[in-house]
Amino acid sequence: MNKLFMLLITTLLVAFGCSPKKAEPQGYDGKHEWRAVWIATVNNIDWPSKPGLSADEQKRELIEYFDLFKKMNFNAVVLQVRPTADAFFISGLEPWSIYLTGDQSIAPEPLYDPLEFAIEEARKRGMELHAWLNPYRVSQDTANLKAISPGHIYNRRPDLFVVHGRKLYFDPAYPETRELLVDVIKDLVKRYDLDGIHFDDYFYPNNDFNDSVSFSLHSRGYSPEDKMAWRRENVDLVIEMLRDSIKAIKPHMKYGISPYAVWRNLREDPRGSDTKSYSYTNYDHLHADILLWMEKGWMDYILPQLYFSIGYDAADFNVLAKWWQDYSAGTPVYGGLGTYRLSEDARIPEWRSSDQIRQQAQILRGMPSYQGVCYFNAKNFKDNRLGINEVMEELYPNPALVPPLRGFPVKRPSSPGKALISGNDDSVTIGWESKDKNTGTIHETRYHLIYRFEKGVKPDFGDGSAILALTGEDSYTHSLQEWQNYDYYVSALDRLYNESKPVKAAVRR
Repeated sequence: MNKLFMLLITTLLVAFGCSPKKAEPQGYDGKHEWRAVWIATVNNIDWPSKPGLSADEQKRELIEYFDLFKKMNFNAVVLQVRPTADAFFISGLEPWSIYLTGDQSIAPEPLYDPLEFAIEEARKRGMELHAWLNPYRVSQDTANLKAISPGHIYNRRPDLFVVHGRKLYFDPAYPETRELLVDVIKDLVKRYDLDGIHFDDYFYPNNDFNDSVSFSLHSRGYSPEDKMAWRRENVDLVIEMLRDSIKAIKPHMKYGISPYAVWRNLREDPRGSDTKSYSYTNYDHLHADILLWMEKGWMDYILPQLYFSIGYDAADFNVLAKWWQDYSAGTPVYGGLGTYRLSEDARIPEWRSSDQIRQQAQILRGMPSYQGVCYFNAKNFKDNRLGINEVMEELYPNPALVPPLRGFPVKRPSSPGKALISGNDDSVTIGWESKDKNTGTIHETRYHLIYRFEKGVKPDFGDGSAILALTGEDSYTHSLQEWQNYDYYVSALDRLYNESKPVKAAVRR
C-alpha cells in the first residue's frame, strides 16, 4: 500500500510540474537557436593576431570579435584554449601557449588570465563560452621542439610521445596520457565558470601512427590484427573518462565533440554515409567511433564539420546532414559550417558565393535534430569574406536563446522585479532588479531578455522577432525615437537559458 501511495504522489507531482523537467531536442522554432563561432588560436589563425602582443592588445582584439558576434546576434563562442598541450589560461599543469606570448615560459604582460577575461566578456553579452581543447597534439613542427617549455611533460617523459610527419603527439595508448588529459579538464571545470568543454576532430592523426612500443606494453589482450580496434578503444576510454569527470564536478557543464563529417563510407559499412571519403574517416583513420559515443549517450551535443558544398559528388552536404540526423541516437546536433571555404577563386564554384552558407543554414533549420550552427572560422567575419556578414544579418535579425539540451533541467527562474523605463527624445533605457543572482545554483539569474511589442498588441513571447535584446548587463539602452509607442517586457534567464515569466516594464515617474 505504501509503495502504491508513493507512486501516486510522484505521478501527481510530475503531472503538475512540481519537479524539473528534462530538456528534449527541438528543431528551429524562431526563438531558440545555437549560433556559435569557433575562435582558433593554433598558428594564430584567429586570435591573437600574432604572438607576443601586450595583454591590452590581446584583450582589445578579443573584444572586437565579441562585439562583432554580438552585433550579428550570435549567442555562443567556442574558444580554443589548449591548441598544443599549452594553455590560454593560468595552469599548474601545462605551460603558457606559444601562440599567446611566443614563448611557453613567458606569461602575458601585464599578467592576466585570458580565459577568465573571455568568460567575463561573453557573460556581458549574454553569450555562452565553450573551452575548445585538442587532446593529443603537442607541436606543429618537430623542428622547433626546443621551444617546448623545460617544465613540459614532454621533457620529463618523452616516451609518451610520437612524431607523425612534422608534428608531435601524445600517444593515446598510455594511461599517463589519459590521466593528464583528464587532470587538465578537471582543473578547467573546477576553476572556471565555463558553459562547455569542447573537443575537435583530431584524435589519432591517421592510421599510420607509429605506436608499436605502446602496443607491446599496453595491448590489453588485443592481437596485432585487431590493432585498429585497440586504437579506437584507447580513444573510447578517454572520452568516457572525460564525460564522467566533468559530470561528477558540474553536471550542468556541456560536453561536446566536433567530428569530421564522415564517420565511415557506405562502401565500408552499411551504416556509413553515401560518400567517397576513402582516405580519411573518423572510424578508420582518426580512430574515433563517434557513432558508438552517440549511442552510449556520452555526448551532450555533437557538432559535425559539414564543410562540403551542396551537391558535391564525393561528400554532398545534404547527404551528410541527413546522416548525422539519422544516426545521432537522440544526441542534439549542431551543424559546423565552413565559412573559411568561401573564396572568389575557389576550385568548387559553389564556394564563390556566401549564398552557399545561407542555403546550408536554412537547410539545417528544417531538420528537427539540428538545434543550431557553429561557423569556422572567426576571422572570416572580421574580414567580411564575400559579404558573409550580410548573410548573417539576413539569417539572424533578432537575438535567440540557446536551446535546451537533452537531460538538462528545465525550470523557470524568478522573474525580474521593478522593471522600469526612462527615455528621452531618441533613446530608451530599461532597468530592472535581478532576483536569484549569485546564488550559486544552476538556476541563478544570469541574463535578461527584452521584448518589444506595439502598444495595444497582445504580447506573444514565443515570437522570436519580438526579442529586442539578450544581455548579461543590469540594464539596456536602445536608440529609438517614439519609444512611447511600444510596450517593453523583461524576463530573466538562468545559465541554461531557461526563461522566467516576462514582466512588463513601467514608465519611471
